[in-house]
Parts: sequence; C-alpha cells; structure tokens
Amino acid sequence: MRRISGVLLLACVLAAPVFVHADSISTLPQYNGTASFSDPGPYQPSTVVGTFTITPGDTAITISGTFGNSLTGSSSGLNLYLGSILVAQCIEFTACYENMTSIPTPWSKSLTSSQIALLGTGVVDFTVVQTSQYWIRLGETTLTQVNTAPTPEPSSLLLLGTGALGAFGALRRRLRS
Repeated sequence: MRRISGVLLLACVLAAPVFVHADSISTLPQYNGTASFSDPGPYQPSTVVGTFTITPGDTAITISGTFGNSLTGSSSGLNLYLGSILVAQCIEFTACYENMTSIPTPWSKSLTSSQIALLGTGVVDFTVVQTSQYWIRLGETTLTQVNTAPTPEPSSLLLLGTGALGAFGALRRRLRS
C-alpha cells in the first residue's frame, strides 16, 4: 500500500501544470477605399479598417502589411494608426504611392514596450487616414503578439487532475482500512 501511495505522490508531482506562452497572430483582410478624391482634399475621412485585441502580458507586438493589394500594387498617400500610434505611412510620390509600382510595398512596425503600455489591453482600432488623392489600397494586415504571461497547458491540467483523483482514492482506501 505504501508503494502505491508513493507512486501516486510521484505522479502528482510530475503532473504539475506546465505553463506555455500564448503567442498569437491576427489578420485583417485587405482593404479598398471607396473613392478617388481630387488634390487637395477633402479626402476620405479617418476610417477604422478593423480591430485587434491586445492581451495582458504582451511583451512584443509587430504589425505588418502592404500598401497595395490584389486590385493594384499601390495606394493613395495615407497614415496607418494602431490606437493612437502611427505604425506606417505611404508618402505621396514614393514607391507605395498610386501608379508608382505594380507590386505591393511591404511595411512593418515593431512596437516598443512603452508603446505597448500606451495601447493598454482590450480592443484597439486599426485606422487609416488618407493624406493625398487616389484610392486607399491595403493588403492583409497582420498583428503578431508575443505574450509571456503564463498560460496553463490543458493536457497538463488533465494530468494533474487525474493524479489528484488517484491520490484522493488512495487516501480514501487507507482511511477505510
């Protein structure tokens, strides 16, 4: 009986939950602005293209995408914001700008820890602000988050629960004897 109890105790210790880091990747579909505007504006109003969820424990966030998409390889001049943080710009008459290229221009921004803190947690808008004429064209936009908050792995919790039930059963048998 002692041997069985020792084995069950060892199983419980080995079944302690393993924690993993919950990293995630979120993607918004490509975006096509609705109209061409004369220069100088007024241009398309500030538009929320989509939202991302920032989670507690995020230690690294990278947002990336392209100026231009499946309709055309370029875009109107624009500024892109994640919350209040400027993450990318397509400046008039550069490679990303209307009719300057047939291949979408990639962009990427890694946020600093202070920028991540500024975003806080919860739902954050991804906004486009048009700065020149023509149509806004964006490819898929991807947010990659590295989260170091420990998250229990479900299979480890199952193993822990099984070990605890076994230990409880052994204790119950011992008390009946």
